[in-house]
Amino acid sequence: MGTIVARSDGIQLSAGVRRARRTAACARAAMAIAAIVAIITEPAEAGVGSSGHWALAGFAVMFATAAVQLLIPGRGLLAVEESLAPVSALLIIGAGPARVTIVSLLWLAAVACGVLARGGRQHWFGRALLLLSLALPLIIHPGLHQPFADLCLAAIALLLTCGRVTRELRTIAEHARWEADHDGLTGAFSRPAFRAALDAIATTEHEGSDAALFMIDLDHFRSINKARGHAAGDAVLVLVADRLRAVATDGGPLGRLGGDEFAVVVRAPDPEVTARALVDELRQTVPLSIGVARVGRDGHDAESLLRAGDIALRVAKRGAGGTGRVESYAGESLSDDGPGGARRSLERLITGDGLTIVAQPIVDISRGEVHAYEALARFEAGTTSSPLHWFALADELDARDQLELACLRAALDRFCERPPGTSLSVNISGSLLADPRTHALLAKHEDLHGLIIELTENSVVDDTSGLTVHIGELSARGAQIALDDMGAGYSGLTQMMTVRPDYLKLDRGLISGIDADPDRAALVAAMLSYAGHTGGRLVAEGVETEAELETLRGLGVTLIQGFYLGRPGPGWPVPDRAAARRETAVG
Repeated sequence: MGTIVARSDGIQLSAGVRRARRTAACARAAMAIAAIVAIITEPAEAGVGSSGHWALAGFAVMFATAAVQLLIPGRGLLAVEESLAPVSALLIIGAGPARVTIVSLLWLAAVACGVLARGGRQHWFGRALLLLSLALPLIIHPGLHQPFADLCLAAIALLLTCGRVTRELRTIAEHARWEADHDGLTGAFSRPAFRAALDAIATTEHEGSDAALFMIDLDHFRSINKARGHAAGDAVLVLVADRLRAVATDGGPLGRLGGDEFAVVVRAPDPEVTARALVDELRQTVPLSIGVARVGRDGHDAESLLRAGDIALRVAKRGAGGTGRVESYAGESLSDDGPGGARRSLERLITGDGLTIVAQPIVDISRGEVHAYEALARFEAGTTSSPLHWFALADELDARDQLELACLRAALDRFCERPPGTSLSVNISGSLLADPRTHALLAKHEDLHGLIIELTENSVVDDTSGLTVHIGELSARGAQIALDDMGAGYSGLTQMMTVRPDYLKLDRGLISGIDADPDRAALVAAMLSYAGHTGGRLVAEGVETEAELETLRGLGVTLIQGFYLGRPGPGWPVPDRAAARRETAVG
């Protein structure tokens, strides 16, 4: 992912307004200079006579106040400028006989530019000075001087019009800026505006800061829209946003980054505790998954923190259970491009440094023997060994295929070392199966008998027809295909029937607690029947208890993988043969 500039439409609107005001201030300064030049070079033509020095002083004040508008736009100084700018009118118009000159016309245009530069604001003291400067010549020298009266009328009309128009435009711009920077439903920041706010926080916080970024995803939010309608879904979004504002008690920014994804900055000594409390509180309304990134520790800018939070969120959603989970980013800083940073650690893993392969037995409980081993990657790099973390980091840094290829390369190195009579199962995503680099690795082994290629169920959704071509080529060379994570909720039966795998590997979500859930047992029985009808075999993953094992045995499932029979380990682990052969004792 490339660097994204943190600018919103609202920020661009603000910049446009500032540019317009600077232009008006520049025009005001230019008119002051033009008048000064006219007074110095042609005092008679300028019509100042003996009062030229006062007029010079007045335009000098005008130039100085214009410089304040341009160079020192602080609200306090601008308030002083609004009050004192009309002093120039007293000096320029003076108390002499009322006359209209080139200088007075320049002054009138400059005053209008000053109002525009202030966005229509005019301090009451400044307005009083302006009116006094217009009235003073008429008071001291009675008798109507028509051109000067017209000048007075034009000045008042111009100031009123400029002030009203600029105030209206300012209101419209502020409204447009708010709409550009906020979500209309929840009032939360838009993604670009939230990035800008997060950047401002990240650049001022140190590594030991108690500020944390929560990346929040509403699990199964689409089901609320489908079952209860979009109005109910909107109400849930508003409720979640209100609760997140309460969590960010110190005014930390809240953003809606997508349809059902929020982000908020929270200050807490233990942000995971706060996040879990939030998950528990909203569980009955909508289940949440939260990824936590620590400001300062995990990144020093918005891009790095959002990436760290998104990685933690992916780990939370892919972990056991899949919903209502909280995970913190566990890697090195994503802002650090040096040897100790997350990118360099991932690069080392991709080259094989810190990457090892362990094996977990898949046991045929009808024989009590190992049917196959699954090759599983283990990472010893950086601050965490979690495969979920490293693959999520690779996804975020657009290096998923490189990490998968490194794991496949290491797994194939063990292919010829497997015990006799067993197969080796390796994981390949559907997109990588068509990659020439994968073909090059597999081409090193002329005979692929004994190799099982596991495709995750979601990896065959996008291009099933293309995958079948590559699957056919591999099958012709002796490889077998397994469809992994069946029942995780991605592709359904269409891809299963199209790919026609040799093995269906049931997701742990279907197996956990199957002994107490007749509905799950019925579903597994149906899938077992389908596998038998098509000549395939069913593998139950994640078996961790004796009750689960015996229920599956009773259903007729013979291929079992899980901690109860054997954990992943170096070499070729031997399963618990007593547990695997318990059928005889039970019978």
